[in-house]
Amino acid sequence: MGIVEFWKQDVIDCFEAREFNFIKVTGGKYDLIAFDNVVLNLVSLRNKSFPNEFIALQDDYKGKGIDCFNLWEDIWSTRKDQVLGRIAAIIGVNERIHARKTEIVTVTQQQADEFLIANHLQESAKAKYKFGLRENDRLVAVATFSNLRYMKNGIDGYRSAELIRFATLTGYTVTGGFSKLLKHFIKEYGPHDVMSYSDRDWSLGKAYEQAGFKLKEITLPATILLNVNTLVRFFPHRVSAEELSSDEYIQIFNTGNLKYLLYLHS
Repeated sequence: MGIVEFWKQDVIDCFEAREFNFIKVTGGKYDLIAFDNVVLNLVSLRNKSFPNEFIALQDDYKGKGIDCFNLWEDIWSTRKDQVLGRIAAIIGVNERIHARKTEIVTVTQQQADEFLIANHLQESAKAKYKFGLRENDRLVAVATFSNLRYMKNGIDGYRSAELIRFATLTGYTVTGGFSKLLKHFIKEYGPHDVMSYSDRDWSLGKAYEQAGFKLKEITLPATILLNVNTLVRFFPHRVSAEELSSDEYIQIFNTGNLKYLLYLHS
């Protein structure tokens, strides 16, 4: 594999410390780590690849029944605990909690923020409706939703909502937790559909499909600007021309999103 960059060796060291069962894939263009059911592509900030190459890599592995995800250097540097938790969940070594043993609670934006920042790869985002699953006195999962929006689709009163975030406590898989919180929101507010986006760098949408969502669109890869000092990501329209002319930002990318829709009423 020829990994010489410190951060990539740190990934391997952390996986070994966690006793994850993996191998290093050698002889190819990419630095890959393979588990039984998933391959991790380690992406340096100064890589020379293009989004279509990563998508082709994912498609190639998908054809073999293997999921392929992209771990960027900045994500490892800033979200290491969350990455380790995501990998543990993917390869099935998390401790399991059954959703039927939890109670649904309404949480505040602050509570949702604190939980998602600690447990979600993409941290938090503002939401209208926020629910959690509590086991005894411990919050073990959170789902957040947008306000219901009236849609101009020829059906009077048609309302759509977005599932913005879902996360479980790092180190735990809450079996049935996603469905339990989704069904609660649907029962309380009665949307005609629920929409959500799945980040292609880290998900192939299996949880959505298991919950009855249908794939409606694959969005194009996006250009992202990374502040090399803070390792904060921005979309280009949020960075001024003056900032762009400095050496403070470099250009990276993602592989787009999968847009899923759950139809509930005709």
